[in-house]
Amino acid sequence: MLIGSVILIAPGAQALNDDDGAYDKWAWFKDTYWIVPQDGIYSVTHSARTGDFRIIRGQTVFHITDYFNGYWTGSVVVKVTGLQFPTCQTVLGQVTPEGEVYMTMYDIDTGLVRNNPVGNMVKTTVDGRREWTMVNMMTSAVGRNDENTMSHWAYMVQSEEGDATFDRLPFARESIPDFMSACPPGPTISRR
Repeated sequence: MLIGSVILIAPGAQALNDDDGAYDKWAWFKDTYWIVPQDGIYSVTHSARTGDFRIIRGQTVFHITDYFNGYWTGSVVVKVTGLQFPTCQTVLGQVTPEGEVYMTMYDIDTGLVRNNPVGNMVKTTVDGRREWTMVNMMTSAVGRNDENTMSHWAYMVQSEEGDATFDRLPFARESIPDFMSACPPGPTISRR
């Protein structure tokens, strides 16, 4: 005879109640911009043809355009050393109440998955203030026929109007609106 149930919770963890607002914890993501700060503009590429590893520089900006229940969508613009044009992607992200982040990046032209970055939301000190940063890492195929890879990680920080980085992005040396203008705006999540 079953008299009750037992719920096992990891040490230090707490069970979530519907009233905790756990699914809305990151709702403030909507309509935010996330950039790579100066220290994080470096990536490493690998050439399948030569076997060489090479350091390149670049900038990635996320504009999170929608949020629902731990899911978010947005546009992603990437510019790296040697490319004369930006790469445009859309993103579907997931963030748990504990701050674990998982993303799927889609090529804007084909709709195919380009990569799946992972990360965590971490409180760090930015310009003397404690702020949330999105620590992301990924490796993706790049180049003609996807014969090379690019690996990157960064503490992505939020940038908003009035911030020096909003008007002049590290590496790109242009404003966020100018940087994002080459690509379409991010999608929203249908709530039908």
